[in-house]
Amino acid sequence: MSLTKDTHLPSDEELTVPQEISLSTPWLKAVAPYMAKHCEKEANEFMLRRKESEDPRAVLKEGAALTACGVNFLQSLKRSCLPQTQKLAECVDQGSAKLYMSKCHNDQKELDACVEANMNLTRPKLGYFSKLHVYDSATPAPEVKLRDYKAEAAKVLNELPAEYHLRKDYRKYNDWRYNITES
Repeated sequence: MSLTKDTHLPSDEELTVPQEISLSTPWLKAVAPYMAKHCEKEANEFMLRRKESEDPRAVLKEGAALTACGVNFLQSLKRSCLPQTQKLAECVDQGSAKLYMSKCHNDQKELDACVEANMNLTRPKLGYFSKLHVYDSATPAPEVKLRDYKAEAAKVLNELPAEYHLRKDYRKYNDWRYNITES
């Protein structure tokens, strides 16, 4: 997408959200499956709208809703399972240089039990987010705008003056395959 002087850019007020998510990588790795499962509807809506519109400015509202969902989840997790989350995040941080979770399965089981007991949220099974899920959105899909490039080009060519010089020395697309030595 190219920007011109006519392109409307969002203001700072449109881009700001009440609270950003600022977690370190070990903490994010510790809570990511639960947060993704809890905010799955908002994430699906955001990704669907982003893909359909192909314009990041059009999905600011959905992005803010997704961020708000993540913040609300983290606040409720902090209220109910902070010691277990902290223990798992420290294990991920100290367990390996590449932040692998292979040495932290016991701490992960403790957090799983706490989240299931206090928040009624089970950890998704391995591969859950890799599987195909069909999402039906309540908002209608945008209209597809197809341009007729041949008609646009014909219109431009028709608007040229009669004495306009068109090049006749162009090469065909496949010429480069046969004439590499001449170019």
